[in-house]
Amino acid sequence: MPLGEPPVSFPDEGWVAKLWHEQEAFDEIVHRHSIRVSIVCAVLAREMGWSEPEIVKMQIAGQFHDIGKLDIPREILNAPRRLTPEERELIEGHSIFGGRRIRSLGQTPVLGFVEEVVLHHHERFDGTGYPDKQQGKGISEQARIAMVGDVYSALWEKRSYKDAMSHDEVATRMSNGDERMTPAMFDPDILAALRDALPAIKGTLTA
Repeated sequence: MPLGEPPVSFPDEGWVAKLWHEQEAFDEIVHRHSIRVSIVCAVLAREMGWSEPEIVKMQIAGQFHDIGKLDIPREILNAPRRLTPEERELIEGHSIFGGRRIRSLGQTPVLGFVEEVVLHHHERFDGTGYPDKQQGKGISEQARIAMVGDVYSALWEKRSYKDAMSHDEVATRMSNGDERMTPAMFDPDILAALRDALPAIKGTLTA
């Protein structure tokens, strides 16, 4: 999927375009980050042998993993300062807000798949994530992929408060850990797929 174009939709899934345009209008940083997450998620799913229809579902889920941030005031979401504990708690609630937003759109297999990613993309393999403290393979595979895609993209991107990292540096930090994260956060099979897919990610992801 070229950067800046909506993800491929399925018949009768008009909510994809609706959410795309709502996200784009809300915040450019959230929107472009989500595009990159969707790309990494699709590459990882392909590396792991998923079928093409399932890869498209993963791509759509990656695009809307942070859709709950539309329910958070932008002055908090983009605050150029350290957040208060109450503000941090509000931001962490975006997964629950997003799950409600997806659920309000109806019940289809694709919506159910996306809702699972929206709700649980901050769960960690070692059980230290949120909102439900899920652990290991008790976390759905699509949420485990989205978690890796989200962290990878966030580290690679340049932000106002941090410099961009190279692809190789991001992969090394996720594999070896640093002062802020440990490899135990991630499914080791998906980390292995990330390393194997790194040439494809480098060739697909753009600034």
